Amino acid sequence: MISVEQALDTVLSSSGAPEKAAVRTAAAAGLVLAEDVLSDIDMPPFDRSAMDGFAISGEADEHRLLEEITAGDARHVTLRPGVGCPIMTGAPVPEGADRVVMVEHARVDGRVLRVECVPAPGANICWKGEDIRKGEVVLSRGTRLSGQHLGIAAMAGRGVLQVYRRPGIGLVTTGTEVVPATWAPAPGKVRNANLPLMESILSMNGFTDTVMLHSSDDPDSLKETYSQLLDSCGVLITAGGVSMGTRDFVPSVLESLGVDLLFTEVAQKPGKPLTFGLGPAGQPVFGLPGNPVSVLVSMEEYVLPLLRRMSGLGSFRKRTFHGRMMSACCKNPGRLHYLRVKATEADGPAWTLHLPKTSGSGDLMSTSAVNALALAEQDLPAVSEGDLLPFHFLSTSAGELSFE
Repeated sequence: MISVEQALDTVLSSSGAPEKAAVRTAAAAGLVLAEDVLSDIDMPPFDRSAMDGFAISGEADEHRLLEEITAGDARHVTLRPGVGCPIMTGAPVPEGADRVVMVEHARVDGRVLRVECVPAPGANICWKGEDIRKGEVVLSRGTRLSGQHLGIAAMAGRGVLQVYRRPGIGLVTTGTEVVPATWAPAPGKVRNANLPLMESILSMNGFTDTVMLHSSDDPDSLKETYSQLLDSCGVLITAGGVSMGTRDFVPSVLESLGVDLLFTEVAQKPGKPLTFGLGPAGQPVFGLPGNPVSVLVSMEEYVLPLLRRMSGLGSFRKRTFHGRMMSACCKNPGRLHYLRVKATEADGPAWTLHLPKTSGSGDLMSTSAVNALALAEQDLPAVSEGDLLPFHFLSTSAGELSFE
């Protein structure tokens, strides 16, 4: 049995280099940029008016007006002192103009412009290249792409971007006793909570390329299911069948398919039988314990950090906060305990951590109002009211705040 730190280090060191892919700019939201993006033009590409008004030259308060310049106008217009022209927002500023008068600061009498408040030189003009110069880096490698980033990429002339690919994920739940959520379970049967739990955690974190299957606790069925996914997915995550029961065949079946198991037990609660290895093609393979709270903890503490690192994200380890326990609880010595808690802000540097009532790692209802996992360290003999504990926010509660 290895420590939590050893287990996480083993998982993260198995991620390999993120894979690159060329993606249409409009489809790259949320992905991580795998290249620097340089602008192929100055931005703005010409001197342009920042608002509707009148382009003028010099500080005179009366000007003879020429024809209006509109956005997209390609005519060559030259102004001299005493001559101006109406101009639209975004239209090219004519040669010789050195400022734009706002509409509300001017009066027009026929073809004569009278300026009531002469602006300073350069007023209301966006000069060519003042935002970005041609050849300048507008987006840096490692940027997680937002909508505004993609708009900038388009301004820089890019219709396709090199990004880091999110891995395709195979999800498997196991158990002869497990039936679909829509079925009325017969005696001895339980509904499948783990599959929607895993899928939703992945989806809310941007990992939507998933294939989902279920297998009975039968070596042949397991072998057929895993073979399909090991051939097609970049990461395999299976829940259930990894403990010490007579029907827990998952580790041996995975090994028979060429998976090199790197650990099969972690000094933690819940989730002691957490299993991890590398498939024949080097793909990460997780064997999660079947109890739903163990699945939640494993997904948050191990699976998501790995998937984020594989996707090129610089923030992939869980960010650690500290909070004060508002009640005591039992703790087994020798294992780190993940305590499901509701973290609330308090005066001072620490949060307050509230424990729900729970009946164990199968009690998913106890997690419905929690937003964090408190870490009662391996060598801590007990958890008392008032203890200051480190904690991690659940990604589904705090999003990007959850990761360093």
